[in-house]
Amino acid sequence: MWSKETERLFQMRLENLLGPNHYGFVRGKIDSPSTVWYYAETTANYFDKVEPYHSSFSHLVYKKDRGAMSELFDLTMPILTTALDKQDKSLKDLLRIRIGLVTRVPHEIVHAPHKDHSLLHTTALYYLNDADGDTVVYNETEKSDNYTIKEKITPKANTWHQFDGKYFHSSSAPVNTEKRIVITFNYTT
Repeated sequence: MWSKETERLFQMRLENLLGPNHYGFVRGKIDSPSTVWYYAETTANYFDKVEPYHSSFSHLVYKKDRGAMSELFDLTMPILTTALDKQDKSLKDLLRIRIGLVTRVPHEIVHAPHKDHSLLHTTALYYLNDADGDTVVYNETEKSDNYTIKEKITPKANTWHQFDGKYFHSSSAPVNTEKRIVITFNYTT
């Protein structure tokens, strides 16, 4: 069991992570017609039940066993190193970088609870835009029939939010904003 101090070290929120010019450059490159998006009928797990409005788009930038998989690697990696520098931490192992895009739906949809990786790691979310599709982090570290909410994070542009990757979490779809774009980093320090 982690101590409260260890838990605190995993959880961190950094608003205005990047300077305005750097942020504008990153957002302009990712939120553009030139970014290739891949459609998935489910958002969290490929084996989830296919339901209306539970689809999303993604762009896999990096995976540990395959290395850089996208031209966006050099654009996204400095986001991670900037966040780590602000916490006086060093990157030990990069597991994955994934960009997710969820579009507006007519009513609230919370996607399936999941973990991004089976290894001990930190999950960090860098929100590219303001949106109303919250991220929900649950108290549970094992699959459950009844997840309880630990915290809800509302996407705010240029904000970094990290938590212990042992917790199940869910994205949700925006209802009032056109889209929700999040860069997910899975790593160890």
